[in-house]
Amino acid sequence: MKVFVVNCNFNVSRTLLDCAFKKKADAEAYADALNRDKAKAIARCKELITLWEGETMVKFLVEESIITFEVLAVEMK
Repeated sequence: MKVFVVNCNFNVSRTLLDCAFKKKADAEAYADALNRDKAKAIARCKELITLWEGETMVKFLVEESIITFEVLAVEMK
């Protein structure tokens, strides 16, 4: 079984796990929507930082940051 995971990359050096989907098309649609809307991408990245790494990393996420959401396939056994 494959699960498709969306990663949020920002400031080049940080990667955060976002959502997992069972269908690649759903994962790609989610990632594409965020990549098309920088304001939503920044907001979602801030949410992920707050949830998983604590508020201290939010200060490194600025408007000029490089943010991309990409889809990765994970094999489940």
